[in-house]
Amino acid sequence: MRSMDWLRRWWRLGLTIVVSLLFSALFLLSIDVDSVVDALADANYVYVLPALALFAASVVVRALRWRYFLLPATDLSWRRLLPSVLIGYAGNNLLPLRAGELVRAQHLADRFAVPRMRTFGAMVMERLFDGAVLATFLLWGLLLADVGTAYVGVGVLLAAGAGAGFLLCTLAALNPALPAKLARLPLLTPRLREEVAGLGGSFLGGFAVLTSAPRFALASATSVAAWGLELAMYWLVGEAFGLDASFIAIAFAGAAANVSLSLPLAQGSVGAFEVLATEALVEFDVLKSSAAAYALALHFFLIVPVSLVGLAVLWRSTLPGTRGAPVAGQPLEARE
Repeated sequence: MRSMDWLRRWWRLGLTIVVSLLFSALFLLSIDVDSVVDALADANYVYVLPALALFAASVVVRALRWRYFLLPATDLSWRRLLPSVLIGYAGNNLLPLRAGELVRAQHLADRFAVPRMRTFGAMVMERLFDGAVLATFLLWGLLLADVGTAYVGVGVLLAAGAGAGFLLCTLAALNPALPAKLARLPLLTPRLREEVAGLGGSFLGGFAVLTSAPRFALASATSVAAWGLELAMYWLVGEAFGLDASFIAIAFAGAAANVSLSLPLAQGSVGAFEVLATEALVEFDVLKSSAAAYALALHFFLIVPVSLVGLAVLWRSTLPGTRGAPVAGQPLEARE
């Protein structure tokens, strides 16, 4: 049994490496490497520090958004949630199949006694809110440029998936007794019934943001703010490369590239991000060598600094004397 688990882990790792190599090869074969190197050398990197400051602000806003995902069962400030967000970023960038989500869930469980299944439910909310914002920017870009049927399909599919996800998750959130009902199925053993009822109820607890109009509004507002700050960072990096592209063109390319980051592909979506960002910018008449250099630099600034910070946070949290007992967030059910 252990040998089979070992083989599955290595098979998944091998698959992500192959995917990354395929996209990287596709990217390299589609560009003039010398022109891209020249564009990287000629960029004005004075824009990098303010761009990274905008990205840091977007990460803080995402930590604030997680407060609304965990309410009302747990009330944690953005300062307490920021380390888990950073650790999750680092894990997703460095581990295959978005395994950073598992690390984040474990960190929240160890530090604040947040049930892992409730964190996984909140992660579904995170994907839905992000998907809705990315779909909006994709569809907005489609209205302003003729970018081909492939992007139309991606935009419509992402929007439809986010809409259907919100509908199904809202129905589930409004029916908290659903796991208990499923646990009464006659085919389940007593142990499975207990697990379905307990774990399923905890998972649905992560959907609680959909049952409160104020929390839903705040989660939506912080989602828009986080992506606005991140896309502003994309635009500043574009200024460094003299792309002469509008904000909506940059936002469209960023949204298209971030679709790859949301999928369980290779670590950090190396290769896929560059291909999608480059091709999206070319649709807006950006020179391909400049677009490719921009995509490489942007991806570097997106994954390297936050990964280093996330690893430092994770290392610090494992030092002797820093763990302590789990500190539960303040329950707010009584207030609400």
